[in-house]
This record gives sequence, structure tokens and C-alpha cells, in this order.
Amino acid sequence: MYRDGHAGFNALLYAPVLPVISAGYSLEVALWGAVLILAAATLPDFDQGLPWIDHRGPTHTVWFALLVGLGAGAGTILVARWGFGSGGEFGFGFGFVVGTCGILAHLAGDVVTPMGISPFAPVSRVHVTLDWFKSKNARVNRAFLLAGTIALFAALLLAIGHSTAGAPAG
Repeated sequence: MYRDGHAGFNALLYAPVLPVISAGYSLEVALWGAVLILAAATLPDFDQGLPWIDHRGPTHTVWFALLVGLGAGAGTILVARWGFGSGGEFGFGFGFVVGTCGILAHLAGDVVTPMGISPFAPVSRVHVTLDWFKSKNARVNRAFLLAGTIALFAALLLAIGHSTAGAPAG
């Protein structure tokens, strides 16, 4: 998948979770999760600008997903300490899960292409590909971007509607 496809795919996967997080914690926490999931959407592809790292090499593994999760967890602690959200009700665990899942979603988006990935390298050289469509398939990338944008926007509207429905009239 290309950048737009990955962003749409991550948005599509996060959309059903956003209203749940908003209802269970706060809209601010749900929005922070959206920021994290979208930031992680294309992060593994930074390897394309580094000639000493193979594309879909170390940045396309579960180990990288866990590393990003650690960074997202630490970043979430900092954001919570700055007063984001109501009362710092989220922290390391939330950031870790969303950051890790954001990278895993990217990997899932690459598994469906002919190039595939080796998600457990260097521990295992098992290569995984479903070979459903090429990464550069513009229609598929646009479809994921459109579907993800619509789903995330609808989820946001649902979360906002839910949060304002419980607010006192005034």
C-alpha cells in the first residue's frame, strides 16, 4: 500500500474504537488515539529514504511495532502530564496499545501485496504475502483513504454527539 492507503486503512480500523474510547474515557483521549494511529500509519515506510535499510525490512516487523508502542506510550505520558484530556485518565498503556496497533495495521496493509513482509525477522525468516493487489494500485489506495476518512469522520460525529448528549443544558 502507499501512504494514502495506509492512512485510510488505519483510520478505518480505528473508527469503531473512537466512540468506545470517547464514551469510556473522554473525547480528548479518543482524539489522541486518532493522532497516534494516523501518525503510525506510514511510519514504517521511512526506511525508503535510508539506503542502508532494506524496504520492508526491520521497520516492517513486530519488533518495530513494539518499539513504536513504547515510544507512543512514553509520549502519551508526556501529553497527559501537559493536561491533555480530563484528569490524565490515560497513560502509557493506552499509548503503547494504540502505537503498536498502528504499526501492526501498517504491516497488515503490506501483507496483502505481492512483496509481503517478514514480520518476525530476524528471529524467523517466514515471509507472509496474500498477494491480493499491488502496492501501487491507485484504486485500492484511494478506496481505503475514502472509506477510512468517512468512517473516522462518522465515528467522530458519533462521539461528539454522545458527549454533548450527556452535557448539562446551559
